[in-house]
Amino acid sequence: MGRKYDRPWLAAAWGFAGYEAISKGVFCPRGGGQIILFVTRIKQESLEQYNDYISGEYLFWEGERRHGHDDRIVRAKDTGEEIHLFYREIHHSPFDYKGPVELIDHNLLADKPSKFIFRLFHDLSARDDIQMHSGEISVLPQTERESVIKARIGQGVFRKQLLEMWDGCAVTGVKLPDLLRASHIKPWRDSSNPERTNRYNGLLLLPQYDHLFDKGFISFDDDGQLLRSPALDRIPISQLGIDASDRLRSLSDNHLSFLRYHREEMFVRFTE
Repeated sequence: MGRKYDRPWLAAAWGFAGYEAISKGVFCPRGGGQIILFVTRIKQESLEQYNDYISGEYLFWEGERRHGHDDRIVRAKDTGEEIHLFYREIHHSPFDYKGPVELIDHNLLADKPSKFIFRLFHDLSARDDIQMHSGEISVLPQTERESVIKARIGQGVFRKQLLEMWDGCAVTGVKLPDLLRASHIKPWRDSSNPERTNRYNGLLLLPQYDHLFDKGFISFDDDGQLLRSPALDRIPISQLGIDASDRLRSLSDNHLSFLRYHREEMFVRFTE
């Protein structure tokens, strides 16, 4: 969960000769037991435009135009079928595997796509991450365990190290500690325990940069220059509170492997 997968990789992993078998928005493997949703928020202009998006722990999804799987999705809980979600912000980019979801509300419509609301079992919040990785954390000595847990919420030794290293926002230089967030470059959930408290795996950021960086809507190249995801192309950059000329104020060679991971695994970009 939380990793990115493209359809060709999934098709090969699932034993298909090509990804055409899983090219639709809903895929039901032979033998039953699972319903797999492939959801894209920003779709190609030439395709049917559905209003699908995630907000918090909920997925708002419009069903298929021809209603092919509506009833099966509605009956999934009764039939024991699991519904799994692969989600991406923009077309021609990898999907994030969000894990299992459950249907909590729906409105079946005849003349247009039905509307469904699902709840994500795992929203990848700090609490969710800590619970999912409790096994690898529990073996640590108590002091180290507390540092690793606090690092997930941007507190403790990790935050102290970033305040000392950056002396303000890593982009703007703003020196208001109460506004600044200690953000991991390589996500905490994907990091080893030493990486979770490594000062070079962190940026001290104002909230708008932290949110955009955490969601993969921005990243930084090896020179520190801001990279903007194509998922933001329809939004004037000034409305986001950032600037196209933004860059990290300083960089160490020790940051580069973490930034490379973010660009390759987190940054929302075209790949197909």
